[in-house]
Amino acid sequence: MSVNHQDIINASILLCTLQITDSMFPIGSFTQSYGLETYIQEGIINSAASLKDFLTTYLRHALGHKDCLVASLTYKYSLDNNFDLIIELDQLVNALKTSRETREASLKVGKMMLKSVTQLFNYPLIKEYAGAVKNNVAFGHHAVVFGLITQSIGLPLFQASTVFLYNAVTGMIQAGMKLIPLGQREGQDILLSLHPVIIETAQKVLTLEKSDLGTLTPALEIRCMIHERLYTRLFMS
Repeated sequence: MSVNHQDIINASILLCTLQITDSMFPIGSFTQSYGLETYIQEGIINSAASLKDFLTTYLRHALGHKDCLVASLTYKYSLDNNFDLIIELDQLVNALKTSRETREASLKVGKMMLKSVTQLFNYPLIKEYAGAVKNNVAFGHHAVVFGLITQSIGLPLFQASTVFLYNAVTGMIQAGMKLIPLGQREGQDILLSLHPVIIETAQKVLTLEKSDLGTLTPALEIRCMIHERLYTRLFMS
């Protein structure tokens, strides 16, 4: 069976995607729980079942209308090379993240990812955005960086959204495995059971616009704020 030119291009896109989303890629996301640690310390999440329920809601209502939508919008704006809208979106993200720890986590992970992809790939729009972050014109939030790099490497938008959601969920499951704690097989069971929700959310994100950005998640925001005052903490958020 022969391999044609498009197959090689697709393989290259796949390899780049695997590289930037691999746990070995230096962005430090493993240090974040985004409020999950508070839920677990309060006893609200204490099992595989309760973690799965939380992540289902987290996917649909938090990620689907916030960070994943930001990544999707950034992707669309970069297709048109609309740098002004990307900067505006980055500033809007910063305003929407009301919890200090969550905002700082997004910036830390985003800037680390931006530094790595700027060194690895020679894409003009990413370099321009890195320059804007350096000059304090842009903030450098993770979702914006993710949207820029996935569009630049040629990953289709639906797949980019799916990968973003998958990565976010795996990070939360890994945090839950340490904190509850759960075994690796239980973690994999949760992840597999969430595949339909990931796909459903990624499909919905494609239909959303900038006006849909943001959703009311007071319980999550409060836990994120409480986290910085916990007596003992394993994670930074």
